[in-house]
Amino acid sequence: MPTSLHQGVVALFRDDPRLVFDLLAEVFGLELPSLAAISDRHGALDRFAPCFGDTGELRPDLVVTGEDPSDRAAGIAAIIEVQRRVDGRKRWRIWVYWALVAEQLSRPTAVLLVPLSQSVSRWARSLAATELPPREGLLVLDRVTMPRVTAGEQARRRPALAVLSALIHAEDEDLEVLRVALAAVLELADERRWRYASTLLSAVDERSRSVLLGALTMDEREELTQRELNSIAYHNGLRAGEREGRAQGEREGRLAERAQLLLTVLELRGLSVDAAREAEIRSCRDLDQLARWTARAKRATQLTEVFAG
Repeated sequence: MPTSLHQGVVALFRDDPRLVFDLLAEVFGLELPSLAAISDRHGALDRFAPCFGDTGELRPDLVVTGEDPSDRAAGIAAIIEVQRRVDGRKRWRIWVYWALVAEQLSRPTAVLLVPLSQSVSRWARSLAATELPPREGLLVLDRVTMPRVTAGEQARRRPALAVLSALIHAEDEDLEVLRVALAAVLELADERRWRYASTLLSAVDERSRSVLLGALTMDEREELTQRELNSIAYHNGLRAGEREGRAQGEREGRLAERAQLLLTVLELRGLSVDAAREAEIRSCRDLDQLARWTARAKRATQLTEVFAG
């Protein structure tokens, strides 16, 4: 279930779809043509996917396309995937997103993954290296690659960029970036003003939140407080979801590591598993069970000895 913070980050790219192509060029150094007619395709891919066992829609968070005005047959697509926790299935699904978008749109396609925590960032950066051969197509936008927006003029000109920078660096309690983003947001004259401000304040701890609120005028604090009170379930759910998401992300990471360790031990012991058994191992949510299987695998001579009982 996506959290409000997750949806808030996705909304930044929906509000400013050119942002993703600017990041591809300026942060990752990709050479792009001059793009026009940039549009948001909402990320729905209606395609039979036998590897998932169903025919339902696949939904990356967002797909954005840009057309090359000098060549109507050319253009670029970008998939934006915001990730709040480690998800072992996403390692495989990301490349399915890439293949389907590239095929359906007949465009060179980039995948931009935006982690919402350091643990997810570490996991995301390891994904490409696990492929055979290693892939270079997964771009990870995290606190290592995302520039810190500290210039007020730049933040006012590109508020979505400033908010994205602040959210990515929020875990570092980077108050300078947060202050600049919040100041730019409060100058907006449309509904993004309070939506962006609420997202920023909800992404930080209570100490940073108090510092940021202290920089507001009394009228701004009262207005923002009223907006938050009017959506108290939204923000309570967000904070609870963040705590739950961190714990769940750590647990998912341990599960993925234990599952991979078991598969590696089985491979080294010459005990091959079929696709169904591998799926059972990777979908196991019991750390103790994975540990028991691994201990048995280290001394087993047959697969039945590992999974008996």
